[in-house]
Amino acid sequence: MINEIDIISEVQQNFIDSSYDTNTNRAFPDIRDGLKPGQRACLWEMYTKKYTSKKPHVKSAKISGGVAALWWPHGTTAIYETFARMSQPFTNNIPEVDFHGSNGNVILGGDAIAADRYTEARLSSIVEEGMLRNIEKSVVPMQPNFSEDDRWPTVLPAIFPRLLVNGAQGIGVSLSNVWLPHSFSESAELLLRYIETGELDEDNFYPDFPTGGTIINKDELAAINKTGRGKVIIESKFNISGHEIDFYELPYQVFIEPIIDEIKKAIEEEKVTGIADVYNKSDKKRISLVVTCAPGIQPLKVVAQLFAATNLRKQFNANQNGIISKTPIMITLKKYADTYIEHNTGCIKREYEYDLEAAQKRIHILEGLSIALEDIDNVIELIKSSKNKSIAATNLCEKYQLSFEQADAILKMTLSRLTNMDQIAIANELQEKKQLALTCQEVIGSYKKQTEILAERLRDLVKKFGDKRRTAVIQKDIPKTSTARKAKELIIEDVIVVRTTQGYIKSIPIKAYRETKTNIEKVKARTDDIILLFSSLGKMYRLKVSEIKQCATTDKGTALGAILSLEPNEKILYMTNMNIDQKHPYITGVTKKGLVKKSDKTIFIGSTQNKRGMKCAGLNEGDSFIWFGETNGDYMTLITSDQMGIQFKLDEINPVGKTAKGVKGITLNEGATVIQINVGTMSKTLPVQHRAGKGSRLSF
Repeated sequence: MINEIDIISEVQQNFIDSSYDTNTNRAFPDIRDGLKPGQRACLWEMYTKKYTSKKPHVKSAKISGGVAALWWPHGTTAIYETFARMSQPFTNNIPEVDFHGSNGNVILGGDAIAADRYTEARLSSIVEEGMLRNIEKSVVPMQPNFSEDDRWPTVLPAIFPRLLVNGAQGIGVSLSNVWLPHSFSESAELLLRYIETGELDEDNFYPDFPTGGTIINKDELAAINKTGRGKVIIESKFNISGHEIDFYELPYQVFIEPIIDEIKKAIEEEKVTGIADVYNKSDKKRISLVVTCAPGIQPLKVVAQLFAATNLRKQFNANQNGIISKTPIMITLKKYADTYIEHNTGCIKREYEYDLEAAQKRIHILEGLSIALEDIDNVIELIKSSKNKSIAATNLCEKYQLSFEQADAILKMTLSRLTNMDQIAIANELQEKKQLALTCQEVIGSYKKQTEILAERLRDLVKKFGDKRRTAVIQKDIPKTSTARKAKELIIEDVIVVRTTQGYIKSIPIKAYRETKTNIEKVKARTDDIILLFSSLGKMYRLKVSEIKQCATTDKGTALGAILSLEPNEKILYMTNMNIDQKHPYITGVTKKGLVKKSDKTIFIGSTQNKRGMKCAGLNEGDSFIWFGETNGDYMTLITSDQMGIQFKLDEINPVGKTAKGVKGITLNEGATVIQINVGTMSKTLPVQHRAGKGSRLSF
């Protein structure tokens, strides 16, 4: 039988179902405990498997596998990244997972996490005390897991105001959420005051980021608390020493290496000028992003340009959507505080209901034991005269008006407990349980007592885990800074482009040029030319001469790393113009492992600038270029670190394309490398051989 369906209606319904699932189960946190289901599943797995703060760390792969198997049907990579991020001190003010291993860093970013087979994790103690306390007392609803063979909580009993302290971000269908983090101590102070006095200070409660920085729009922050929406503008903190600017605290979710790339791009696009160099000087103790200003440039002007053009000043748009009654809605600070109190007092009430039920059950048993002990000899005789346990229980119930539970408890008593001391102990325990029951009844019937317990627990928690404010908050005007240089007419003239021993480059009018000891390479060009630069990683860069700072002979120039997107440890080895010398028509490179690569210079010629570089030669793993130059078919001599040398004609090597690797110039002994290259006329100290030989031992 074929069923007909309306495909449009079916797709619409599927989209609605998918959207609902995304918004309620993935993208948005539950306001009550501040967690998304995936985060809650990770914490629950660690709790139920006893991966707690006082137990040894366990392999992260074991945790992610357990979550996927029981609680959250997602890939283990997504699960691992979820709890790894919950451990990051630069993402969370109070991390919820205690981690061993690389869980990202402020240099490369939050995604630079080692594989789960290498790392270990366990619960942090604040989660145990502040989010899972007394959960075994049925304080929150439980739900079946996806395979319906176990149960887990729909929400946690969160005394720890997780959503305020660590924030949340997510993108759902047609909705998004951005909750900014706050200081735990300040959040607790705000909530305690509201619990005890009913006053909520919406005007003086500000975000606080784990990475510090300075919020500069203080007057606009109250809007976030009152409406759930608003903006926060945060700047890096910095010190200036001479021509150096040291940025030692970056905005939230801004990392060293990406921001260096961003600064270089801003320089390339002429949004920022006056920078000689930018580099990472951070160590294990502190963040340090250093920007060196060119001579004569005021550092504060460079700071203003950087703030305007890069994420050294960053804006966050708070959008406090969260789940209440399975629906994402906009949450104000008051709505959050009311929900926090309602949820936690409800958990406290259910906790005391659980304790009351347990106490009443125990009182009932103790009362039966007391009755038995008052007439113990007859009780023993009655039990002895009964044919079996079932008849004995029935006889006890009939004679002493006991319940079956009381009779069963009497039958389970051992003779060793029938002492005077045990009678006293039972009487004392009975009195204690009756007092506990009265206390539980008082708490269950009194909202005021519930809030007092909540306040006491929150106060104890903040004493153990409270923090200090990291982010300064001020109000200042943001100056409008022009990030682009005014267009000016290019003056065409002959110049000498100079590369120095310190890794700087400069352009000097040809009439003003003088030789200096720091010059290692010079190229004659015009201001409307493009020059070529070749690097140790087999990359070629094109750079407009007009964008090279024009200097006097004694000026330092601009660091190549501030202009080109060089990789770590990448060095420029050779610089040339785009003129073709028919006597030396090839660009030839030599690697430390003895490979020689030759290409026609014409394949590198182009009319566009390329500061990010392009591949000009292939490289084997662990190898790098040590020399580039313009050559013809003359002789090449290679000298190695173990004093071997070979001389051969470059005519033996055919020119190849940009991405090809070189061919063997010399066969190296184990551990040896090429350390010296000579090109030109034939050497009289070495015989001429074919390339790829082992060469000859040098004699001195």
